[in-house]
Amino acid sequence: MPLAVSSLYLHVPFCKHLCNYCDFYKKKFDQPKEQLDDFQQFLTQSWQRHSELMQDNGMTFGDIETIYLGGGTPSLWGKSGAEYFEKNILNQLTVKDECEFTMEVDPGTWTEEMLLAWKKLGLNRISIGTQTLDPEFLKIMDRAHSLSESHSLLKYCTENNWNFSLDFLLGIPFSNEKKRNIKNELDELLKYNPKHISLYILNARLKYPHIQNMPDDEFIREEYLFVSSYLKSHGFHHYEVSNFAIPGHEAKHNVKYWKSESVAALGPSGTGYFSLNDQEAIRYKWKVSKAEVETEKLGFQELALEKTYLSLRLSSGWKPEAIKSELMNQILSWQTLGYAEYKDETVRLTSLGFLMLDSLMDDLFKIGY
Repeated sequence: MPLAVSSLYLHVPFCKHLCNYCDFYKKKFDQPKEQLDDFQQFLTQSWQRHSELMQDNGMTFGDIETIYLGGGTPSLWGKSGAEYFEKNILNQLTVKDECEFTMEVDPGTWTEEMLLAWKKLGLNRISIGTQTLDPEFLKIMDRAHSLSESHSLLKYCTENNWNFSLDFLLGIPFSNEKKRNIKNELDELLKYNPKHISLYILNARLKYPHIQNMPDDEFIREEYLFVSSYLKSHGFHHYEVSNFAIPGHEAKHNVKYWKSESVAALGPSGTGYFSLNDQEAIRYKWKVSKAEVETEKLGFQELALEKTYLSLRLSSGWKPEAIKSELMNQILSWQTLGYAEYKDETVRLTSLGFLMLDSLMDDLFKIGY
């Protein structure tokens, strides 16, 4: 009997401006009609290829529990995108009434008409690319939107009872020199009563124009721990390394990834995952030039490593199957350093531990876990 996939990710690769720090696959949206026609043709072709991929791996779509439109800037797909999505994709799926349906929306890239068109299809959650509420740092980050456009979208979502999440960026160039006031920005953001905040640290490539002006690790550490403490004091749960939520408002789609559940994917560079069994999985990524995928088979060892890493990312923690003396000593060391708590045979990282996760994985490698 085929295994059911209950989540769909769709990558929309358009941006009205290509920010100089972003490494996601995207294209400047400067020829809307031609680009959307090509994109939708790609999706039509890839749907058939995806059906074959699922059949080859014993998978099928079950009742859909989460849909996520990421990018890029999916809101640029517009009302016509809603019409295409309904006719060519949504009509071929069975979607649960309580499905979490998310679209990433950047300030300055939306209209009420567009949002309402998608809302008719079930869109019930918006992820807003605010990044910062300081106009000076918006310019440094090469963002296309203005501060007033951020406030306009936040006000609209609040007044119209949209469920929305905010992106907030740390480690911005010149943050130390220009004395970025994160508390003031967060105070302003929380006036809009978001239920979810994603906290990212800028990971700049070597050719990034401001690479010489990045804050050091100690500065970023203090930023991260301050934000974590601040949000927790305002009722947010630090439930994953980069994510905070008012309890009950965690991102269901993203949790699927962190729990290694199957997620189907479409769109150029979109990455999907099929969990075949406890010892085997398939990860696939769409090429950007044609409707074809590159696949990677994951075996027992790769899955065990991923399970450990992903479990440690979550506040629910990691429960090792067997704890030998070396591992127990390492866990106790983490606890002493304030990186983790160990209770009920489960390792749960603190906020400081979340920040140190890569180093903690290195600790496990060194003891041969």
